[in-house]
Amino acid sequence: MNAAGVRKRDAERTRQSILEAAQDVFSRHPYAEASLKEITSLAGANAALVSRYFGSKEKLFEAALTASLDPTPLMPASRVEFGERLVAAFIRPVPGRINPLPMLIFATAEARLQAVALKLLRERIVLPLAEWLGGVGAEVQAARIMVIASGFFTYRSLLPLEAMQGDLDENTRAWLVRAFQSAIDAE
Repeated sequence: MNAAGVRKRDAERTRQSILEAAQDVFSRHPYAEASLKEITSLAGANAALVSRYFGSKEKLFEAALTASLDPTPLMPASRVEFGERLVAAFIRPVPGRINPLPMLIFATAEARLQAVALKLLRERIVLPLAEWLGGVGAEVQAARIMVIASGFFTYRSLLPLEAMQGDLDENTRAWLVRAFQSAIDAE
């Protein structure tokens, strides 16, 4: 293997490390308080590499949020299992997967970041989910799902209510399954 190949792999690894550190920091701190020094320290990288790989702190935020917005758990194979599969995915998330809700909420404090967040939500979540749902009113259905999900995660993660922690009691779990399922069953 040549030196250029090694450098290219190291560059990709460094870029990914910075991106993962940014997701972590931006999900714990508002944008203004999230420092590039903390991000690059967590990544084990030089601060100048943020500019090289992402262009700016704002572009790094956008890349971090983009990487965390994955519509896949929202679209199981069957519409019939939608509510059940979604609740299961939310209660037992993939280890290491960043919950984008804190980044989204922190983005509301600054107009330009809010615009980035809204654009990404539409492109990465609403439109793919609406396409999966299909039919008239699919975007409204996708919005309903997002409202329920953001409420759940707000009170599970950001403002943790005891009743929403850990494995949910059976009545709460069944209610949440029905809420998600009704969001796609109602036209």
